[in-house]
Order: sequence, then structure tokens, then C-alpha cells
Amino acid sequence: MPKLVRFVLVNSAIGIAIGWAIAAGLIWFNISGLGDLVMHSSSRVAAIVVLGSSFGITFGFAYLTTSVLLLPTDKDEFDRY
Repeated sequence: MPKLVRFVLVNSAIGIAIGWAIAAGLIWFNISGLGDLVMHSSSRVAAIVVLGSSFGITFGFAYLTTSVLLLPTDKDEFDRY
């Protein structure tokens, strides 16, 4: 697999995991009543899927963008990673 494709996949997966962890924390710690709202909803699965996908996409893209902007510009320095 090319190095840049692996770079994009790994960094996107890390960002998605961070987003899911934050969404789970919001539900678990009942921030602003979000946990009660989701757990007492009649469509709990849909609420969790929408929350997880939106946080995963947002944080995945933000983490990938940050990692791309912080890429070294020198080829020799990039090859060390």
C-alpha cells in the first residue's frame, strides 16, 4: 500500500475513534441531559448512529486535515515516518 494512502487511512481512523470516544463520553456522563435524551428515546439506535456518524466524520476529517497540514515538507524527513 502506498505510504500516503496508509497515512490517510490511519489518521482518519484515529480521528474517527476520537470522535466516537467523545460522543460516548457525552452520553455516558449525561452532558446537558444528552444521555437521558438518547437512552429514553423511542429510536435509540438511530440517535446513537446519527451522533456517532456525525462525530466520527467531523473528528476524522479534522484530525486528517491537521496531520496533512503538519506533514514535513522535506522528502528525507517524511521518509523517516
